[in-house]
Amino acid sequence: MEEINIREISEGKASERKIKEDKVKGRIKLGGVVLLLFLILYIPSFIFWIYGRNISVDIMRMGEIEESITTDALIVRNETVVYSPADGVIIKNIEEGEKIKSGSTIATVLNKGSEKLLDDLKALDLRIIEAQREKAKNDGFFSNDIKSIDEKIEEKLMNVMTLANSNSLSEVKSIKEDIDELIQKKATITGDLSISDAHISSLKAEKQVIQEGINQNKSSITSDISGIISYVVDGCESFLNEEAIGHLTPKDIKNIKPQINSRKVDDLAVEYNKPVVKVISGIDYYIVFAVDEKEAMDFDVEDNLKIRINDINKVIDGTVMYKSDEMDGKFIIAVKTDKAMSDTATLRNINVDLIKNYYSGLVVPLKSLVDIDTATMTAKIGLVRAQRAEFVPVKIVGKNNEFAIIDNVDKSYYGDDNSRHPSISLYSSYIVNPKNIEEGQIVN
Repeated sequence: MEEINIREISEGKASERKIKEDKVKGRIKLGGVVLLLFLILYIPSFIFWIYGRNISVDIMRMGEIEESITTDALIVRNETVVYSPADGVIIKNIEEGEKIKSGSTIATVLNKGSEKLLDDLKALDLRIIEAQREKAKNDGFFSNDIKSIDEKIEEKLMNVMTLANSNSLSEVKSIKEDIDELIQKKATITGDLSISDAHISSLKAEKQVIQEGINQNKSSITSDISGIISYVVDGCESFLNEEAIGHLTPKDIKNIKPQINSRKVDDLAVEYNKPVVKVISGIDYYIVFAVDEKEAMDFDVEDNLKIRINDINKVIDGTVMYKSDEMDGKFIIAVKTDKAMSDTATLRNINVDLIKNYYSGLVVPLKSLVDIDTATMTAKIGLVRAQRAEFVPVKIVGKNNEFAIIDNVDKSYYGDDNSRHPSISLYSSYIVNPKNIEEGQIVN
């Protein structure tokens, strides 16, 4: 009996343990299902929160880009230097960058003896201006008085005529005395005004004398040729001309600089037989630069080219007129142009952008494109459609190191599944940096 009871108790405990184990397993299974459902629901939201909300999106805009090379260059022109006929200072008849005809006066040189006369002339001009102002003020002040006197004299004369007809001679005598008094007042006023006129005339006569003294102490600088004037003489005029282009080397492009003692545009002091001004002749000039062999392949003689002169921020048109043989791995290129000659008259060493290609259209950052094929100039861009990434094919119209101009490959383009691909257009939303972005990924 005791053995039977012990067996039943053991079996009861075992059964109880099994029930507990089954309950635990059931709870584990239920927890696993709940965890799985949680992960299914939460992870996409988590991924969207981490990645979707931080994806940078922009809209397509119209823009312009260019392929260009930046380099230093020399301006080469045909220039004639004009020397000063005397010591002194110059008075410019023609300003910097203006054109002049052959035989015209460029500037006037005043010797040192004329400096005091110039100061006297300036002081005299101020006195004349002040006297003219004072006279104008007095003319306005006395004009009403003179008008009133004239009206009274006219009235008195009419009375004399009336009294003469009635033989009232005694009254005529009294009126005549009134008229004489009015005439005297008018004479006094007009006399004062005449004194002002005489003073001004005297000052002008004095000015004429000073002017004649200045004329006797001045020399004219004239031009034997027509062209554009520049008061910047840099010492390169004698050797840096059209004939020199074929002899220039890459080292010359780097080393030729304006001389330290070159004449500045605002320097008015001149010395006898020293350079004072130059005349740039002809209607065109040259921009000369050195490029390496790879870059030189883009330039051939007679090619048209756009150049941005960064010193004046201006884009000009030119034509390649000279290309040298290879020299130490570099080539000399000379571009001829007739644009912006006046603007560049003071320049010699310049920095330029050689614009090889220019494009306009829908512009996006180059990093926004994936699967770029340089052979066919195609790529893909990630558009944002219904908050999801959708990669569509585009053609690359042109690009530089940072941006690309893109267009639709074909507006009737169909994919492998015979479905029509969406096209790009102005203000289309796109992913700025689609790295690690997958097709269909949620984009906020």
